[in-house]
Amino acid sequence: AVKVCVNRIEDLAICVNSLAETRCNMGQFNEALDGIDQYAECGSLRSALAFEDTSDKLSKLPSYEWIQTQGNEDTDENKGKRRNVAARTVGDVRVFEPEDIALLRAAADKRFALAAGIQTSRYTMQYAGNSELHLDDLCADPILKVRMDQILQDKVYPLVRAVFCEEEDEPPLGSLCVYDSIFVRYNADEAKAAGRIGASQPLHQDGGIYSVNIALNAHKDDDENGFTGGGTFLEALTVGDGDHIQRPTAPGHAIIHKTTQRHAGAPTTSGVRDILVIFLTARRPETSETDENTWRIERAMRLNQIAKELPRDKLIPCLKLASNNDPTNNEVPYWLGVHTIQGDMNDPSDERWTEICQGVESLKLSALLNPADARAHFHLGMAISTRHKYAMRTKRAHLLPPPKEAADSLIQALEAAIRLERKCVEAGCANGINLAAAFLALGDFVARLKSFDKAIAYLNQVEDSIRRAGDIDENWAQSMLQEVSSMLDYCKKESAEKR
Repeated sequence: AVKVCVNRIEDLAICVNSLAETRCNMGQFNEALDGIDQYAECGSLRSALAFEDTSDKLSKLPSYEWIQTQGNEDTDENKGKRRNVAARTVGDVRVFEPEDIALLRAAADKRFALAAGIQTSRYTMQYAGNSELHLDDLCADPILKVRMDQILQDKVYPLVRAVFCEEEDEPPLGSLCVYDSIFVRYNADEAKAAGRIGASQPLHQDGGIYSVNIALNAHKDDDENGFTGGGTFLEALTVGDGDHIQRPTAPGHAIIHKTTQRHAGAPTTSGVRDILVIFLTARRPETSETDENTWRIERAMRLNQIAKELPRDKLIPCLKLASNNDPTNNEVPYWLGVHTIQGDMNDPSDERWTEICQGVESLKLSALLNPADARAHFHLGMAISTRHKYAMRTKRAHLLPPPKEAADSLIQALEAAIRLERKCVEAGCANGINLAAAFLALGDFVARLKSFDKAIAYLNQVEDSIRRAGDIDENWAQSMLQEVSSMLDYCKKESAEKR
């Protein structure tokens, strides 16, 4: 197919991606890396927008400040825990000037009118109220293309270099370039007409290595005709007391973060919000090895996606290879832990016991890499509970951690999941975690440790969690409530006898 059918870079990308997927299905993971590297290189060549010219003389760049975890109070404890999450441009120099915004929005309006409501985005994650256009398509207008290229060279590329050079041991050696770029229009009225609370995007990671999110119109706080709601929900900020929804300081300003930073588009609840998101990667340097940091990040993300479609015997080694390539991305050990735990619970072998223990460790690593990931904490707590039940059933209780240590680990994990997920739900960016199941698991575990009053306190929150989620009439919810009722009767009886 590569030899006879390829007409465009998109065709080549499809071919090498399919080859990589086939290699992974065959268990030939090292051979698949060649195809994945070629797929990443296609991504760096696909856009017609200008790539970084490092010989250009730098113009005046926008100033920026870091958005950090743990709030803004300057206590010694907070200072030690702070982590840089994203950079936000500030000051008089903007990434896009008003005339740039007007030019881009006019081109988008024209393209939307021609599309007549038909979605033109090549992305599959589409939701009512959201409309998307690819910047490369808009740049069929040569005037817009020239201006976008100039902004990339004069502001975007050098700004991203300045932001992340202090953060990384291995900044990209090749020229930065556009992996893709989309104009996104969030229309609150259209979203609400479809039954949504607003126009939004769920929690996700991006493609490429850096994301640049540029505001193209004003919020109502700054303009009476502006939109309400909206902004970028940065998951990492949920561990602190600060605002986890962030917006650029004004139209033309930007928020910049690594693509592995999990984030969501918070619901725009009235009006229309326009943004331009530019996803950056890097060209393959002619004098560098292919496994420099850029390519390891790309490899891990692609292997993680491919793994989800593989049978279990191929999925786990595929995820392990992804983790070897990018040990900093918490998504990989998260999925590795989830799938490892989901094996045959009726298999009493030593191999299965080792798998369960490895699953717990993978989820611990995921929660360590991203302490704000409610999913990682939730599945870690569930995995600790699973390990305990399996050990008791297969006569391996002597291999478990001491009861207090195990109880503390499970309680900390599930309570963290509940606390973080409630913040996500409040922001309209839920992970979809079953909080009722978390309270049930907490109650069940501490009841097994004879802490009946604690168990009662947890179990009493199951019904409330189900009602808040609107699931009270679901069959699973009714079955869970029956189980909770029996457990409460037992715990109350045992608690009374202890007194």
